[in-house]
Amino acid sequence: MRSPALDSATVWMAGRSRREQVMIAFLAGLVLIAVLWLLILRPLLEARQTAIGRIAAYEQVMVDVRTAGGAIPVSNSALSGPLQMAIPTHAAAFGIVPTMTGDDATAEVSVTGARYDAVIPWLASLEASGATLSAVNIRRSASEGVVDVTLSVTQ
Repeated sequence: MRSPALDSATVWMAGRSRREQVMIAFLAGLVLIAVLWLLILRPLLEARQTAIGRIAAYEQVMVDVRTAGGAIPVSNSALSGPLQMAIPTHAAAFGIVPTMTGDDATAEVSVTGARYDAVIPWLASLEASGATLSAVNIRRSASEGVVDVTLSVTQ
């Protein structure tokens, strides 16, 4: 069973001269190449370039986290008292205002609109003070250099 549209196209093509058939085939090839480029290859190349940029940014974050130990302004003494009071006091030295939920031994901490260059040293200092950080999630905020952070802290 053949399609009526295909039969119609075949009859139409057969009615063209050999020169016209070659020109139509050449034009169809150009259209196919343009479609492949615009709809498949170019988006894939742009996605690859974006991924390379993200990987480089994540690697830079890892370098910043690893080297943050030298920039910690607070001593590495253990957190004193319940986490509900110790973490906000510790964070204030970095200019960070956390929101806390939880009990004395475990806390869910969230920070909104903090400077990235203050958050990384704060997290490194918090971990160096003996607290265990888990489920750390750092999200880019709308403003450049500003992040939102959520994490779990246990003492």
